[in-house]
Amino acid sequence: MRKSALIFIISFIVFSGCKYDITPKQEVKQVLVTEPNFTDIVAQSIKSVVHIRCHQWQGSGFIIDKNIICTARHVVEDVEDFEITFNDGRKVHATRAISDKEHDIGFIWIEEDMNDVAKIGSIKECKLGQDVFIIGSPFGDFNFNSVSKGIISGLNRDWDESNPYTGERYGWEISFTSDSAAHPGNSGGAVFTVDGIVRGILVGGFSPVLNCSMPCDLFLHDIEQIRLMFTMDKYQFEETPDFAEEAWGY
Repeated sequence: MRKSALIFIISFIVFSGCKYDITPKQEVKQVLVTEPNFTDIVAQSIKSVVHIRCHQWQGSGFIIDKNIICTARHVVEDVEDFEITFNDGRKVHATRAISDKEHDIGFIWIEEDMNDVAKIGSIKECKLGQDVFIIGSPFGDFNFNSVSKGIISGLNRDWDESNPYTGERYGWEISFTSDSAAHPGNSGGAVFTVDGIVRGILVGGFSPVLNCSMPCDLFLHDIEQIRLMFTMDKYQFEETPDFAEEAWGY
């Protein structure tokens, strides 16, 4: 009797085990996706930023095409000779520039091909309060390619209505503002969002932490046309406004 009971118990345990999945469990691997940190973004973005020197003043700019640098219009006005310094210290000379007659945007042609083209995007994708950073050379090349960080403090600004210098219209009617610190010498520099995309060109300001930028939307889809203008040699130089040299704004 005891032997039969023992066999029954063993059989119950064995057959009961058939109710459970005894196949080997697959190992679960946790994959961590890490985004680039801010310093990595800066290290990559700074390669596209340049310093611009001419006999009247200094400014900043950034590469938008293998042969084209974008900057502020008032940096290239009435100038026919530029010294361009790249982030790696290389220097080249340029003699050809064009500018937008309606807005404060200018372009310089570089004969040799450039590799570190900036990523360019629309300000329409951005929101008020979004983080931004500016790279440029405040007060000249002794502060070459300095970085400052802030936020977008205003969108859809019309600064032509309240020009802090003369009241003269200068194409700032579709600007945006940021509180990322900027100074004379930053003019023409790139305003990046923290994903490393350029959203605007710094052109002026009421103070070091209230500055004005032209959105990249003004030329975002016209780069091939800009190349064509240089290729056809249809470029121009404009006279420098009287207030440009007196203005605090970069």
